[in-house]
Amino acid sequence: MDKPNAPNAGGQIVDEQLRPLIESEKLLLKQLHELAIAGGHTEDARRLSDILAGVDELFLLVIVGEFNAGKSSFINALFGHKTRVEGPVPVDDRITIMRYGEQTEDQTISAFVTESRAPIEFLRDIAIVDTPGTNSVIRQHQEITEDFIPRADLVLFITSIDRPLTESERQFLSYIQHWGKKIVIVLNKIDTKDDAEIAEVTQFVDDKCRELLGFKPLIFPVAAKLALSAKLGSHPRDWSRSRFEALEDYIFHTLSEGERLRLKLLSPLDSANTVADKLSAEYGSKLELLADDSTKIARIEDQLQTARTEMQSNFQKFILQVDGHVIELRDRGIDFLDRHMRVRHLNLLRSESQFREAFEREVLAAWQRELDQTLNESVDWLVRNNMRLWNDTLEYFNTQVRKTEYDSQVVGRVGGQFVYEREEVHARIRREAEARVSSLDHREECRRVINSALGALQQSFGLGAGAVGLGYVLATIFTTVALDVTGIAAATVLFAASFFILPYKRRRATEEFRAKTEALRGELRRAFETESNREIDRAVDNVRGALEPYTRFVRGERAKIEERSSILVNTRERLLVLKREIESVVAADSKASMRS
Repeated sequence: MDKPNAPNAGGQIVDEQLRPLIESEKLLLKQLHELAIAGGHTEDARRLSDILAGVDELFLLVIVGEFNAGKSSFINALFGHKTRVEGPVPVDDRITIMRYGEQTEDQTISAFVTESRAPIEFLRDIAIVDTPGTNSVIRQHQEITEDFIPRADLVLFITSIDRPLTESERQFLSYIQHWGKKIVIVLNKIDTKDDAEIAEVTQFVDDKCRELLGFKPLIFPVAAKLALSAKLGSHPRDWSRSRFEALEDYIFHTLSEGERLRLKLLSPLDSANTVADKLSAEYGSKLELLADDSTKIARIEDQLQTARTEMQSNFQKFILQVDGHVIELRDRGIDFLDRHMRVRHLNLLRSESQFREAFEREVLAAWQRELDQTLNESVDWLVRNNMRLWNDTLEYFNTQVRKTEYDSQVVGRVGGQFVYEREEVHARIRREAEARVSSLDHREECRRVINSALGALQQSFGLGAGAVGLGYVLATIFTTVALDVTGIAAATVLFAASFFILPYKRRRATEEFRAKTEALRGELRRAFETESNREIDRAVDNVRGALEPYTRFVRGERAKIEERSSILVNTRERLLVLKREIESVVAADSKASMRS
């Protein structure tokens, strides 16, 4: 028979009537590209850029296969002459895109891509892409090939009949499927088997693709070397034995212009969907983690509110103790006045200093020690609970908000940069909180709280800033009573008059002292309630403030991811609509072409 020639595929791959659909496709690819960039997915962003650049290019027929499957001999047979180097070891280390050109020439496009032009007619409508053999000892070859798959419009997968569909081939086929590419399997080297064996292996490949990969493959058994020999005229009779004609008929006839157009337009959408699925899964994982963080932050806030309420409630026991001390002071003072404001103590009543000294010795001394002890215990309790609040919150934050089991899972699901930023905020909060706890001076904190409470008490009684201690406050309260009593005694020149004046003054002094101690009682309660509440609020606010960077991070990240997720949902919906529109338009064009 005559040496066969590859027929002209004819026509232009991209019809200008489809330009609106193509522009919509480009717009969606750009939106996905922006989302990939925003999320730090530089590799996916680069792939999307490559896909976007190829939308207007010719149909890309990408040929892949393991390094010893006969990929180079297949390409040579397809072109009808030896364009690729054949050999038992891996040779190609770059992508070669073969396009039509008036002259034969090669041009380096990038470090791993070469463009080869030749005056071969079918290259006017189809670009053939040769890739480095996979599953070789040179790992980079596989990486280069895998990186190009998202740009493919159709993949010819070359496998050898003597070791068909190995595990490494199954994995690579699964990777191609992951990017949504149409796959045609070429079963090469059938000249080494008889017809029965060819049929058996073909059925095996068909079964395994259905069983393991979930698709029914289109399989072409060929003998590439026999086909090339026939085309070169060495052995024309080998052409029928090579079975190559069926494959060429599929590529150049069955795979019509309309079908190529459909694949060309849908292939970028399939790749875009793969990236969109990845982003969607990542957003979902991030939002799940952030929602968990938000829940735990809300739980911390609830715990802080509970701690505030409990501390305020528990501090009431100290306020009641102080209240009891003031009542005891009132009773002691009234008893003192009743006993000493009598004629038999007239000498004492004539001396203000002696009267005050007796009052301080008999009434104030022991009482003030008891009161100071209660106040110190209350303030010490406040400071200790403040520190415990810090420690408990920090421990919860360390054990619950940041879980060690997240590390291995989260990095893969949500991206290393997100985890890094999250961990940085966490570490900063932990360092600041631990530094705060370790630097807390217990004595200084107690002194600060006591001085604050006394300051409020002194202010309520109109005393200056120089007034220090409860003893001074109480002595001042008693001064007016003492002056009144001792002044009357000093002015009394008639002993008999004392019998009439002293009972009246005793009652008056008792009533005044009772009133002043009741005022003191109220002011003490208000002062210590106010200061304890202020101190508790301060402790809670300090803890909340320390956690604010993390709260802000979670709130900001959640808003950002929710916004991106919303954009992605809209983009995916538009991808689906566009896919349906393309299918409909191409089908209508195909029917119109058939009628004409």
